[in-house]
Amino acid sequence: MASAHTFVPNPVKLTGRSLKVMQPNYTLAIRLGDQSLRQELAKFYEHVRQEHPKYRKYLVMPEKLMLPIASMHLGSQASIDAACSVLEHSNDLVKKHLTASPVVHYKGLKSNGSGTVISTRSCIMPAELAGLARDLRLRFWSLGYVANAKTMPKRTPFFEDNVIPDGTEWEASCGKLTGWKPQITLIRLHGTDLARKMREATASFKSATKHNKGVVVENGVSRKIALNDFFGIPESALKLFEQHDFGSQTVDRLDLLSLVNNDGPVQEYPSRGHLCLNL
Repeated sequence: MASAHTFVPNPVKLTGRSLKVMQPNYTLAIRLGDQSLRQELAKFYEHVRQEHPKYRKYLVMPEKLMLPIASMHLGSQASIDAACSVLEHSNDLVKKHLTASPVVHYKGLKSNGSGTVISTRSCIMPAELAGLARDLRLRFWSLGYVANAKTMPKRTPFFEDNVIPDGTEWEASCGKLTGWKPQITLIRLHGTDLARKMREATASFKSATKHNKGVVVENGVSRKIALNDFFGIPESALKLFEQHDFGSQTVDRLDLLSLVNNDGPVQEYPSRGHLCLNL
């Protein structure tokens, strides 16, 4: 049998209400401006365009590539100004952690469990930069937090009205300061019906695993049926780049980037504030 889809009787249709959340519209991040790094990433982009053209529209434009540190929702100009001020007055953290401009090395690609995102496998950086990122995230979180799950996911930092006077980790992140998992997103599936398709694919996958113990034979080789057979970016799209060395970048500044109304002719996320790391 040529495909795992042979074992699916019919796609399972599911319905449900989507939870309306307040999406982050700003992010503190490291821009990917190094040209040699971009040239290496362009090899993957060309591979997708040639071998998997169905997913080319989901590629993140090179001008928008970044290494996010903390995302937030800023709902007013006052909130934006406050966030910029916090960032631009964080030189004390730079002096605390850094003695030289840090270098980040990027290697390999990976897919998330649902197949909706392809990102860098590892971002190797000095412990000093990781410590700076952690303290910046804590500083931003300590200035405000929305605990109402109906309006914003938990542990999403923002600058609004609910100011937390004590900047402790417990108060800043509802009991847990989540670890930073640095990665660059290269492909992200999107669409208004993405959640529904994911639920249907999951239900179809569970249905398929009931047949022949969830095993399919392709070209004479047996393998387990995977969720990726029914949904998401195929593993073959990143196979050649799982261990690819994309190169390094010297980080000389952090930027507060605006994600608002950025689908027009301006391709690069505009910076509203920055923190220099040159020492």
